Amino acid sequence: MDFAELNLRHCGNPERTMNLVRRAVRMGYDAVVINIDIGDMEQSVSTNIEDEQPRKKKQKKGHAKSEQQNQPNPFLVDESKLDLSTLQQAGKKFRQFSRLTVQLTDATSVHKLMHHPKLKLYDVVAVRFEDEQILMTLMRKGEFIDLISIDADIPGKMAWFYKPKVVQACIDAGISLELIYSKALFSSENRRQFFANARTLIEITRGGRGVVLSSGAEEVIALRAPYDTANLCTLFGLDPRHGRKFVSAQGISSEEMLKKLASIPEFEKQLKKTGQSNVPEDVEMIESGG
Repeated sequence: MDFAELNLRHCGNPERTMNLVRRAVRMGYDAVVINIDIGDMEQSVSTNIEDEQPRKKKQKKGHAKSEQQNQPNPFLVDESKLDLSTLQQAGKKFRQFSRLTVQLTDATSVHKLMHHPKLKLYDVVAVRFEDEQILMTLMRKGEFIDLISIDADIPGKMAWFYKPKVVQACIDAGISLELIYSKALFSSENRRQFFANARTLIEITRGGRGVVLSSGAEEVIALRAPYDTANLCTLFGLDPRHGRKFVSAQGISSEEMLKKLASIPEFEKQLKKTGQSNVPEDVEMIESGG
């Protein structure tokens, strides 16, 4: 079995992130993606430099230098501190990838992200935004974006999310849509919104093409096992057999990201399959633990 958790959030505490990865491995994930979410890139930069008062002639250069230094480097855990025996006994090899997530607000923020020198350090790049024009810009700029990240408390503000032609064009352009379930675990309102979002996407994408599920977990309590996550598809209106693709490489549209994940033998085999493996029929509700 091959499973990927695409969104374990690193919030600056290495030990907490290590515990997340350990839990994911114990749950059966072959691959994990460690996410650094910097929020609004322009806002984080302005906050970082607002107290600086460089000379006028050097202001532009100083701003650019501060902006570059403000963006974090990727974070990966020390694999020697992980117990990988279960994966090894199953003939699997653990892989970890780095990820950057950014909030985009306008064309300027898209340009800054696209040309940022640290962008290429990350294996996966994800974005959030509300304006449909930003999506149009992203689709024109080529494959430097892998995922559009959708939290349970966001889509009410995203008119484009409910436009089938726009969503299909996004997936055709190689950009996958990520549904994050962690906020749905602890709020009934977010839970309703999460399932509404999921059903909308399943209908628009005709079964979930280009859609992936991830936890967005900052704490181990927000992480669910692969089959628990896959079984959520029954609550989206799908057959349980189709749930596995939402937590494997099959859901990824980006060719570049697929190349990275396909370096894992298990993912490569899965991508070549035409059918889906059976998923246990016991469907646990999203509130249940892994």
